[in-house]
Amino acid sequence: MVVGEVQISSLPDALGDLGEFDELFPTTTDWDAYREAYPSSFNGSRFRFPVVTYLLRSGGRNVLVDTGAGPRGLWDEWDPERAAELPDALAAQGAEPEEVDVVFFTHLHIDHVGWNTDDHGRPFFPNARYVVHRDALAFARGEGRRTHTPRTIDPIEFEELDGEAELAPGITTTPLPGHYPGHMGVRIRRLGGGGEAFVLGDAAAHPMLFDRPADTFASDVDEAGSIQTRERLLPELVDTGVLVLCGHFPDGGIGRLLRRDGRVLWTAV
Repeated sequence: MVVGEVQISSLPDALGDLGEFDELFPTTTDWDAYREAYPSSFNGSRFRFPVVTYLLRSGGRNVLVDTGAGPRGLWDEWDPERAAELPDALAAQGAEPEEVDVVFFTHLHIDHVGWNTDDHGRPFFPNARYVVHRDALAFARGEGRRTHTPRTIDPIEFEELDGEAELAPGITTTPLPGHYPGHMGVRIRRLGGGGEAFVLGDAAAHPMLFDRPADTFASDVDEAGSIQTRERLLPELVDTGVLVLCGHFPDGGIGRLLRRDGRVLWTAV
């Protein structure tokens, strides 16, 4: 996939059932329309949860957005049947970990930081700048500290942001408050205009949340902030031609939001 001068590659890392829909999305009671629209997201009553990262190439630089769920054994409560696929997916795109120039984190939940380091705690992308919002890093090292933190967060020397920043030509970070302190997305723009893509992070963990933006997701740290972010994004992303990327959406997570028969639906491209 290409937007202007930016080449976009979807890199799968893991796939498995995350949990029951009624527990993960407690305010959503009718899933019939979404079961029909996104059948691969469902395993009965359970959320079929992909973890995908994105490699963005522009101006001779390789930018990786998030590092996936990581090697097996990192999670306490999730044992996906597919795991640890990112290294092979990266190689399939003709890139090695040493060739990644920037690793940018939308946030620091476990499924976005898994390949920060290898099994020995060494940075998996040894030549990259690891870039994250300062509020996300403070939360991950403080109140948000988890069992994976010593391996995925503590060994890394992060470069901290506090707002928008250009990572490479046509690739710019942007705040998307709510899901996690310092949560951010990525705008990808054709230089000179004429095309755009938007990496959501977890502003909407399931495409249903763009049809029902006021519904909630159990992993959102700030529910009200997440709702406001989704409502703000709708006029920018729906029926505008913008590519909408999310690592937890089906079929590689690259598609567009379209209004059809009174609903906002995401369609893979």
